Amino acid sequence: MADSRVGGTQAACGKQKRTALYFSRPRPPEPRLAPRARPSPDRPTRQPRSAATRDRILAATEALLAAGDAEALTIEQVAERAHVSVGAIYKRFRGKDSLLPLVLERVHEQQFQHLREMLAQPRWTHAGLGERIDGLLAAFADSQMARQRLIRALVVGYWQSPDQHGQAERSAELMATMHAWLLERAGEIRHPEPRLAISLGLFTTLQTLQSAIVLERIPPELGLPRFVAEQARMFRAYLGIEGGAAAPPPA
Repeated sequence: MADSRVGGTQAACGKQKRTALYFSRPRPPEPRLAPRARPSPDRPTRQPRSAATRDRILAATEALLAAGDAEALTIEQVAERAHVSVGAIYKRFRGKDSLLPLVLERVHEQQFQHLREMLAQPRWTHAGLGERIDGLLAAFADSQMARQRLIRALVVGYWQSPDQHGQAERSAELMATMHAWLLERAGEIRHPEPRLAISLGLFTTLQTLQSAIVLERIPPELGLPRFVAEQARMFRAYLGIEGGAAAPPPA
């Protein structure tokens, strides 16, 4: 009987020791999960033919938005314009709301390409900062006027989109390119903080121009050319520089 109790006690002690050893033993670190990527607004395409269909759908959406209203746009209209079935659209996209950010991305890319070509023109090599500001704002205003209805629809779609991160990055890239181009003439700026002045001046001026053009808020007594020229004059005055094109006479 005593032997049985001793044996039981030894077994219990052995079990406790093994348990203690298990918990005191260094455990391997748990694997770290990779951060989850943001969901893409469209579904991946693997075949060239499928990619061509995707581009046709986006081009059709862009054309319809340029001629109409984003809220009134339907998948059926896009399918008819792109000469595809409704099912083909849903195979590649999650719905109408996922089309708008992608069309905006296309427009941003086109604007970026146009901007790169403009900034690379030889005529800007020896141009002063005032001339560069005038040329940049005039080109920006022209691009907004050329696609006024499309940009209005896309801006509304952008603010309604659940994923604005990608578009914000693209806009920031455009702004950074313009900022660097103007900063090449930083020696002409009298503002005590040239980088800050160019950033704030660009942001304020471009936002004002886009809102006035896209929402049709240009004061009728000014007209577009004079409105753009006055915005450029305010930008130059804020930077503390002279020069630039003379403002057009009142309409």
